[in-house]
Amino acid sequence: MSLLDRHQWAPVKTLDDFALGCCRELHLDLLSDPDRFSVLRRAGGVGPLALSEFMVGADLWMHGEQCSTYRVLVPQTGHMDSTHRGQAVSAEPGTAAVCPPGGAGSAHWAAGSKIISFKIDRAAVEDALSDALGRPVASRVVFAPVMPMTAATTRCWIDMLLFFKEQLFQPDSLLNQPLIGLPFADSMVRAFLLVADHSHRSELMQVGQLAAPRTVRIAVEIIEAEAHLPLTVSSIAKRCHVSVRALQQGFRRYMGVSPMAYLREVRLRRAHDCLLASEPSVTSVASVAYQWGFKNLGRFAAAHSARYDEPPSTTLRRSPFRAKPGQQPQV
Repeated sequence: MSLLDRHQWAPVKTLDDFALGCCRELHLDLLSDPDRFSVLRRAGGVGPLALSEFMVGADLWMHGEQCSTYRVLVPQTGHMDSTHRGQAVSAEPGTAAVCPPGGAGSAHWAAGSKIISFKIDRAAVEDALSDALGRPVASRVVFAPVMPMTAATTRCWIDMLLFFKEQLFQPDSLLNQPLIGLPFADSMVRAFLLVADHSHRSELMQVGQLAAPRTVRIAVEIIEAEAHLPLTVSSIAKRCHVSVRALQQGFRRYMGVSPMAYLREVRLRRAHDCLLASEPSVTSVASVAYQWGFKNLGRFAAAHSARYDEPPSTTLRRSPFRAKPGQQPQV
């Protein structure tokens, strides 16, 4: 999901409009009186996150298939009751309901309720968890259906959510900038995995922290050891047992660059060292460049000059080797 438009409070005319605004498909049936349908909504999103805030004017009963996303429903006033896959859940201020993707269910939102609906793409949850655990998560993450706000860490995450909501609806907010909004969205997902009770939480807590994911360390080791080979981001991600997107997000978050940018830096460093260690009479700049995966000699020279303040030919001639009498260094 890309950056979404921010919206002001607006009335939702019918449940079909409500459903289309939720999941862009008609997946809900109204069980209460359609003439009494009364909902105000504002919505927006950043990256894998979507947030809607609802004010319910009359009791609302609905039934249908759940969204394909993980959802956290936070009542600010009033209360809500739902049944999903045969399990009944109630939430009111001080608690939140956590809904997994898919499956049929029903819900009742009481008149006067004000509810935040926070949705996270399924892939974002599972990729973040895989990245933290250092292995793929093969099965759906099972969350406890109710998240009490008694723990300090949970209240902290709710505060993050409320800050996200308020900033989301500010037209001049920095969250409108991908450079700010996307890392914040990633932090929201990772913090949710730490505070919510789910089927992998014990293992996640044993990892220690999300600040140094094993996946990124493994990828760095692969790149450092095999920089001379034709590595691709997809081949590295496959060997790390994560998706390409998860690997890219991990590198940007913890290394500050993409995996391929990191690979180019390693190759440039190795090429520079090779130029310094080579004999100019038998080694050319072109051969070193090709050895370390640079197919375009002009781009290699430009990158080397920007990084080391001199062209690669100068670095080669600075090596401890000198051309023998009658021989010219190759360039």
